[in-house]
Amino acid sequence: MKNVALMLAVVAVLGLVVGTVVVAQDAPKTDPPKADQPKPLVGKVAKAADDKGVLEVTPFKRVKEGEKVENVKVATDDKTVVTLDGKEAKLADLKEGLFVKVTPAEGTATKIEATTEAPKRPGRPGGDKPRGDAPAKPAE
Repeated sequence: MKNVALMLAVVAVLGLVVGTVVVAQDAPKTDPPKADQPKPLVGKVAKAADDKGVLEVTPFKRVKEGEKVENVKVATDDKTVVTLDGKEAKLADLKEGLFVKVTPAEGTATKIEATTEAPKRPGRPGGDKPRGDAPAKPAE
């Protein structure tokens, strides 16, 4: 009798394990986040590009009271794609006060998307409203 009960317990455990594996294999696979996609730098043009193609951007980021945000110098090259309000543009078209999304956030920019209006904040309360036209105060 003990052998029969033990045998039934083993069969039940094996059935659960095999069933779990089969269900896991049939489950839809979700794509993992792409680690190779660079995170962009989002902010506002603080200083138009100089003759070397370096643009200064004041990043949008949360800061503690009294803390200042340092401007980020963005290097560009001949391969950097620039758009302004969704249309092809040149680096010289990026003037102080425009909102920008620079990809990648570090190194030489491959893409700069500029807008005259503040970007929307989807997925957040008030996400249909612009971010506002003033980032944190830049360091002096």
